[in-house]
Amino acid sequence: MDSTSDASPTSPRRESVWHDWQWYAVLILALVVRGGIGYLQQENFADDPDSYRLLANNILRIHSFTLDDPAEPTAFRPPLYPLLLAVTSISRNVLPEEVLLLHVVLGVITVGLTYFWTIQMGLQRWRSLAGFLVAIDPILLNQSTLVMTETLATCLAILTLVAVSSLAAKQLSSDDARGSRDVTISAVNIAGAVGLAIFCRPTFLVWAALLPMAIWFCCRGWKLRLSSVLAYGLMLLFLLAPWVVRNLLVFEAPVLGTTHGGHTLLWGNNDSYYEYLRSGSTPVWDNTEFHQRFARRNPYLGTSASELGRDRAAYREAVETMKQNPGMAAYSAVVRFTMFWRLLPNALSEDESGRRTLVRYAIGTWYFIQFALVIAGLFALGKDLAKPGWMAAIMLLASFSLVHLFFWSNMRMRSPLVPILAVLACAGIELIRNRLAKR
Repeated sequence: MDSTSDASPTSPRRESVWHDWQWYAVLILALVVRGGIGYLQQENFADDPDSYRLLANNILRIHSFTLDDPAEPTAFRPPLYPLLLAVTSISRNVLPEEVLLLHVVLGVITVGLTYFWTIQMGLQRWRSLAGFLVAIDPILLNQSTLVMTETLATCLAILTLVAVSSLAAKQLSSDDARGSRDVTISAVNIAGAVGLAIFCRPTFLVWAALLPMAIWFCCRGWKLRLSSVLAYGLMLLFLLAPWVVRNLLVFEAPVLGTTHGGHTLLWGNNDSYYEYLRSGSTPVWDNTEFHQRFARRNPYLGTSASELGRDRAAYREAVETMKQNPGMAAYSAVVRFTMFWRLLPNALSEDESGRRTLVRYAIGTWYFIQFALVIAGLFALGKDLAKPGWMAAIMLLASFSLVHLFFWSNMRMRSPLVPILAVLACAGIELIRNRLAKR
């Protein structure tokens, strides 16, 4: 891909991002868009679909990470988002206005980090466009108005990518006297960012396990490469240990993620869903009976032991269902892949309004164009995809796709990938621009 001189990762302009007027223009745009959408949809912040507000309020009220009162420790949801809701609640009641403000701030930070990462990846000309694409992305706009983790997860994903690319940009070698110190600090920063991401959404665990491959190529020389990977690994273990130890004490089992994974696996691998895939005629599978049936078979008894038992029972049932129906298990994995990467949001009913249909097709058109540019961008980058920053990005795309081959999937679950897709689309635009210029 043709890179102009001002797009170089070592360009002086990259060091003066705080003096770049486009930086502030994009941040203001993000503030207006995210703030405006949040204000118009403020009633959504009163809902609590995944019990994150409940967890945050219990942290504030009874000082326990629990869904119940009297307190019974839980790991049903990851801890970071409810903790953030709690510590940013001035009223100590996690009011809708406070959640709105938190999401706006996270959204603006995400856009700013995308802007900076675009420069790091050698696409400085398109830095504002990349930030703009993230600011107005339909999935992120929708999720930013809900008390759910997507807004935070996306911010932490791009923060990790910036940390990886920052280490690569230093171009340290074993001959550099400051190399060992700088490598350690940078690797710790990467571990810190991805560790927070894991505490927001356990799906990042797979990416965290793959990141050492990208970190390895950030430096030159065996000594620094080993130091960087070792520093990353030790810091990540240090960050994850308290949660694992806490769960070991509570559940008498080393729960690394949550006690919700089994249910999510079973959600996409059960007899009812397989039957729907064989002969279902409705636009969306009605999973109400599935959830009720599982609850009857595995009632929640209000204890941590019961919570863990339900999770393990769900894992066992899902695995058994897949073993008994290998063909449908494979087919459902393909369906989940298409659900994860689909362009058009699902029709929620057969008699949806004309306005909603128009909105759905507008979103589908948006993603069709973006994905076409992403493919062009991948082609344009070519061998550059082997560079650490792009390697880390591609591994994030691949790891999320892999996880959701098995676990329940839909469009919103690709939210953390949006900044990568935006920058890849800009690489595609760069390719088209260069081809047109040659003509």
